Amino acid sequence: MLKRVMKHLLNEGEIRKIDTEFYPDPVSSRGKDDFPARARGLIFNSIEKCTACEECVKVCPTQCIELEYQESEKSHRPWVSKFDIDFSQCIFCGFCVDVCDPNALVQTKEIQPAVLSPNDLKMSFGRGRR
Repeated sequence: MLKRVMKHLLNEGEIRKIDTEFYPDPVSSRGKDDFPARARGLIFNSIEKCTACEECVKVCPTQCIELEYQESEKSHRPWVSKFDIDFSQCIFCGFCVDVCDPNALVQTKEIQPAVLSPNDLKMSFGRGRR
């Protein structure tokens, strides 16, 4: 056993280069800009663009999106009062982003929502009641 360990540590009588990496390694640790173009992160809704078509709600396999809206008298676009995404249920499949015609939904490069309680994983994008 000792012979195997020494063979690993020594290379022809010289001490080998250390194989371990220090944490965080600047080369292997990824920042938001290092992700591939099609990386799937947290979903963000630009609520001003949202038309309340409910396609995202219909296509979501985990039903983690809640949408409520009111018809607007002033404009042809409905008022989105509630648009909640529960990231504790979301599987980041991207189906909702793909079917969003007005491109209101986008997947960001953020992948780790740090929260203390699972209830805090519910993000609200709605405008509130009129």
